Amino acid sequence: MKWVFYRALVLGFFITLIGIGIYIFEPGWIINSSGTGGAFIGAGIALILISIRSIRLKNKGTIVEDERIFHIAEKASHKTLAILIILEGILMAFLGVTAFTIQAYPVVSLLFAITVLTYVGFYYWYNRQT
Repeated sequence: MKWVFYRALVLGFFITLIGIGIYIFEPGWIINSSGTGGAFIGAGIALILISIRSIRLKNKGTIVEDERIFHIAEKASHKTLAILIILEGILMAFLGVTAFTIQAYPVVSLLFAITVLTYVGFYYWYNRQT
C-alpha cells in the first residue's frame, strides 16, 4: 500500500512537468496555453502535496485509509453527483429554452469548480458527523 503514495508522488511530478512544458513551449494546438499549463501545474502540485502528507502520516504509523474514510468519500461523492445532475439539468433546460449561446470553456470550468468545492464541502461535513 505504501507504493501507491510513491506512485502518486511520481505522477504528480510528471503532471507538473507537463504543465511547465505546456506553459513554456505554448503549442499551437492548445487555445489557452497559460490556463492549460496552470491547470496541469496546479493538479500536479496538489497531487505531490497530498502524496507527501500521506507518506509522512504512513511513516508515523497513522492509518491513512480505512473503511470509515471510504464510506465518507462514497457519501460525499453521491451527494456531489446528485447536485451536479440537478445543476446540469437546469443548465441544459436553460440553454434549450433560450437562444443564449455561451462558450463551453467557462461553463466547464465553473462546473469543475462547483464539483470540487461541493465534494470537499460534503466530505468535511460527513467527516465531522461521524
